Amino acid sequence: MKLYRSFFFLLLILGSLPLSAQNTAGEITYERTSYWVKIMEELPYMSQAEKDRAMLTWGSDDGYSSKYILRFTENESSYTHDEVGASNEDNGWTWRKDDYLIYRDLKNMRRTDWLEMLDRTYLVEDELQFPKWKIRSEIKDIEGYVCMSAETRDTIKNQHIIAWFTDEIPLPIGPEMFGGLPGAILEVEVNGGALIVTATKIDLKPMPDGIGIPKKMKGKKIDLAKCQDLIQTYLKDSIGAQRNPYWSIRY
Repeated sequence: MKLYRSFFFLLLILGSLPLSAQNTAGEITYERTSYWVKIMEELPYMSQAEKDRAMLTWGSDDGYSSKYILRFTENESSYTHDEVGASNEDNGWTWRKDDYLIYRDLKNMRRTDWLEMLDRTYLVEDELQFPKWKIRSEIKDIEGYVCMSAETRDTIKNQHIIAWFTDEIPLPIGPEMFGGLPGAILEVEVNGGALIVTATKIDLKPMPDGIGIPKKMKGKKIDLAKCQDLIQTYLKDSIGAQRNPYWSIRY
């Protein structure tokens, strides 16, 4: 096993594995699960009374799951709510989905983030920049794909992130706002499992019409720096007020 890991790691880093044109378009369905007790427990500025209330509310079964879908070609990707899968969620209850779509123009290295936060919808348009990843040697199977792990840190939210990616889909794509690895990210773990986003279905197929951006997206236009500034300011205010900020911003 150790020899296999070393060999796989060397091939991945050197980029010597052949790329399959058949694996550069399709759809990946993800399940996104937030564990709210874990999220609140890791916030040092939260009062114990707030943490106790969260435990009473959620108990041990605190995971809340929702489905998302990533559509992609070799030139672009789009990640948003899976409206088909959503019909089977919450035991028949219907919830309003927040405005959320992450579009990546891989050809021109541009980003468009349509997201609802702080009681408002924003349209973030800017140059596409990827996180700085450190590739690790661990491997595991996700939905039949051999995946390797990598880690990074979100310095805005102070989150440790582990991603599992496969070079069998040789594109720098992934769920949420994650990408930039030498293969599609099939799973993300944030802060030791407070949030887990994992692929549940992978459908490789031609996308002859491409992806594109829906015309319905409307919101206050800002750049990435302004978006990060809004989040940092809100986090600072939340620390001062000893409240959980992740009811109003995405974890």
